Amino acid sequence: MAQNAYEYSSAAAQQAPLTQPRYRQRKAIKYKAAVWTKKERGLVIFVAAVVLSLMVGAVFTSMQITKATNSTTAIETKISNTKQNNDDLQTKIQDVTSKSNLDKVAKKYGMTLSDDSVRNINQ
Repeated sequence: MAQNAYEYSSAAAQQAPLTQPRYRQRKAIKYKAAVWTKKERGLVIFVAAVVLSLMVGAVFTSMQITKATNSTTAIETKISNTKQNNDDLQTKIQDVTSKSNLDKVAKKYGMTLSDDSVRNINQ
């Protein structure tokens, strides 16, 4: 038995070890950063300036739209209030110039209506 164990261990030693990698490990290639030319730097600065100006323009436009909307709302409120006041005044004028109110005021101040001095101009 010892002889079999010896032969087994020598046969295992002749075989390739299982932990050895099959492929060679590749070395990581380090690349150097590319050097930017003056034109590339200028182009990047130009594009950055354009993008920045577009962002500022978008914010400015948004603020102007908000301002215009607020002023429009304020003017619409004033118009609504003015229309309501006009309606109230029209109602008051109709009440004051009604036939019954004119008769009441005439009676209060002692005035009389004579049919001879009345002319109908609507017909």
